[in-house]
Amino acid sequence: MLVFSMLLLLGVPSCAQDAPHGENGTKPEPPSEKPVVEQVEVVFDHPCAYVNAEDLDRVCRRISGKDESDPVYASWLEFSQNEWAQETIRPSALETVVRGDPKGTGTTENYILCARQAAAAFQLALRWKLSGDEKYAESARAILNEWAQVNKRITANDSNQYLLAGFQGYTFANAAELLRDYGKWTSTEQGRFKTWLKEVWYAKNHWFLENHGGPHVCDLHYWSNWELANLASVLAIGIYLEDQVMVNEVNTQFLSGKGSGALSNLVPFDPVPDPDGSGGMIAQCMESGRDQGHATLCVSLVAELCRMAQNIGLDFWGADGNRVLAMAEYVAKYNVRPDGAFLPGTMPFTEYRYCMGCSCGNQTHGAVHSTVSANARGKERPGWELIRTHYVREKELPESACHYSALFAAQLRYRDGVLTGDGGAGDLRYGTASGAFDQLGWGTLLFYDE
Repeated sequence: MLVFSMLLLLGVPSCAQDAPHGENGTKPEPPSEKPVVEQVEVVFDHPCAYVNAEDLDRVCRRISGKDESDPVYASWLEFSQNEWAQETIRPSALETVVRGDPKGTGTTENYILCARQAAAAFQLALRWKLSGDEKYAESARAILNEWAQVNKRITANDSNQYLLAGFQGYTFANAAELLRDYGKWTSTEQGRFKTWLKEVWYAKNHWFLENHGGPHVCDLHYWSNWELANLASVLAIGIYLEDQVMVNEVNTQFLSGKGSGALSNLVPFDPVPDPDGSGGMIAQCMESGRDQGHATLCVSLVAELCRMAQNIGLDFWGADGNRVLAMAEYVAKYNVRPDGAFLPGTMPFTEYRYCMGCSCGNQTHGAVHSTVSANARGKERPGWELIRTHYVREKELPESACHYSALFAAQLRYRDGVLTGDGGAGDLRYGTASGAFDQLGWGTLLFYDE
């Protein structure tokens, strides 16, 4: 677990488009200093990425009860039928994976196959852990081995390749973390897989986090979901590789970085009390004025990132006074539909100027958000079960602090009125293409604890 972590205020210049903070929407002068995070040393008590041993033991006990009214068991039944959790899935690795403009790559855009294979590897490894049946481990092992042998590059003629590097990077790494103690996955095979993760996936993640697309863009040019996905990939890979440098890279970037995934930029305005009296705090995120598909994606990604950090002793959840929770409550309040209808109420919003007057070479791409976006309102994504369980069950905050997230978690336990849990890869509630593979999911199965 965490040995030490200390925030020191040092003179670090803010980036060109500083994320303002202000109570009740005020906008003071941008801070001239950012917190710099000291190096940490963590202990890796495997498995310790998205899922830990305690989670697995708890879920196995609930499964053994075979109570169809239990959300965990109902979710297990759903999981067992998932298309991407079947032992019949065979490896179909690609030498070159393209997400984005395929011009000059020598192939067409083909990333969805990679997304499906990564999801299958993770879910098969998880199914092995929960069932004890080695046929699932063997299928996961075959996928991981073939991809490590065949795949050489991630590319595109634009920056969309970095979305793939983030989403599928942390999915592949979480699959490996669950499978690491499978005796038939040999040290030689795992060694090859580790090299592949580092040279193909981490290399892309690290470049993006350091350069944010290149010399002609500012640090906030890319929306928060881009950087959160790459932070999640670096952390998952770092955990599997037991790489303290990678862990520190994420710890520093999230708590004090300049990019859009840094907590102060992801949640650019200070939390305020919910004006509709839930008793909790709410705060818009960087993408709240963009659209709700991406705002809810940010919640899913940051929740899964926080969970991985928690499992190695880093408290991203509690940073800056539970700022992640305030963001989740804001997004949930606007998108949740208990009983099929949106909630009435007020959504405080402070104008957000995205890449306006920044240092980017292209000065035509910016946007000014003056209100919460109604685009894709009601979009469903997983993550809410995990948020509710952490803050209410683990941290013992009052239910009122997590009111809207709890409503969203309850909503997603059902599909068309049937108790199924919130689902994961391939769930059509989350998208018909890449959206269904952007997050790990299965929060009801793994984290429901009532």
